[in-house]
Amino acid sequence: MVSRRDPLGSPEKAALGGLDAIEAAQVRRCARVLLRRPLLRADGPDGDALPAMRRYADRLQALFAGYLGYRLVIEPTFARLYKTGRTPDGVRGAHKHNGAPFTPRGYAYLALVLAVLTGGGRQLLLSGLVADVRAAGTEAGLDLGTGIVDRRALAAALRLLIDLGVLTETDGSVGPWADDASREALLTVDLELLGHLVATPLGRFPSAEALSGSAGTDAEARHRVRRRLVEDPVVLASDLSADQWDWLRTNLRSEAHLLEELLGLRLEVRSQGVLAIDPEGYLTDRVFPGTGTIARIALLAAAELLADGPSDPAEAAGPDGDDDGARAPGDSTADGPWTTVSLDRLGTVVAGLVERFPQAWSKDAVRDTRRLARAVADTLAQSGLARRRPGDLVRISPAAARYRPVPDGPPGPDASGEGDPPEPEPAADDAQDSLFPL
Repeated sequence: MVSRRDPLGSPEKAALGGLDAIEAAQVRRCARVLLRRPLLRADGPDGDALPAMRRYADRLQALFAGYLGYRLVIEPTFARLYKTGRTPDGVRGAHKHNGAPFTPRGYAYLALVLAVLTGGGRQLLLSGLVADVRAAGTEAGLDLGTGIVDRRALAAALRLLIDLGVLTETDGSVGPWADDASREALLTVDLELLGHLVATPLGRFPSAEALSGSAGTDAEARHRVRRRLVEDPVVLASDLSADQWDWLRTNLRSEAHLLEELLGLRLEVRSQGVLAIDPEGYLTDRVFPGTGTIARIALLAAAELLADGPSDPAEAAGPDGDDDGARAPGDSTADGPWTTVSLDRLGTVVAGLVERFPQAWSKDAVRDTRRLARAVADTLAQSGLARRRPGDLVRISPAAARYRPVPDGPPGPDASGEGDPPEPEPAADDAQDSLFPL
């Protein structure tokens, strides 16, 4: 349970105490960089911020520990922010260089590589590493092959560690090995960085509840709410427990002030939820509305589905009677309808948009409309505007109404279907209000 009284004099604001405006802005910038890049290297993106992080290390550590309950380690060549607690819905995992998400096989190889590298030397041959990984997989009871699918999954895991700076290609390259198993490379391991890569060893947690952070002190409970505000795209009241939502409403003004003062985020508040906005867009790793074919079709499809309502009223509560978007905890007022549709229904809407505006899209993206529908569902989920459910169901949040496109010109194309689709402009005030009715 979260205490209704939450004095804010320490440790959160203490991080900026006694600093002038310029120094406070420096600390704030460092905190924002760490949120975007939890593993920051001096020779990597935004590495120029590391000297300032070292200068304000004590304040940054106090800020993250007091405000979010995160541990921060700052070394001469890197900084590591250990994020813990509940995983946000729609979280984006590792991706390959072509943008495709890691497969379960890719994650298995990543875990095996980390296990092999731990306790090893600073340099090793690729062939030796591959042999050790396969041996570790056999020991773990995994059925691993040697074909091109397995080689590409292992190569993707190695490329991720190279991008993170844990591995360096000293001589040769990992890439060609995926297609030609006879290729060799010499790899160098950054053992210090490797030791800080895994955020939270699972062995430290006695239970699944402890891992998810579902129990703890008042301070830990506040941290969980704040992590949701900082890490999740949208936080509906129904996403929080009754105690958490009650605490947030009670402390809303002070929490909004803290969020802006410490991290430069502004809280957009409606009666049924909140949205943290970054005016600079720096902490936004996925822009929505976007400019590509999938993002634009996602915007238009969501608007059409919200207007139509659920394709089957029986689906409105979601599979297994799931009603996680139907009512705010501790509040008798409905949150606003979650629109639940099948992937087939979403595919029909997507196909209709492709047919109505044939010249507006990338031909490659719209060649397979069912695949496109899955990509649209993933885009909405990753933006916090939908949730995938078993049985190929997609639940669209009422928050998607905030982005309902409002054409600002003359009527669109005629019945022939020629012309451009409505531009995905920000929604008008009435649509914004429909996100969380006042």
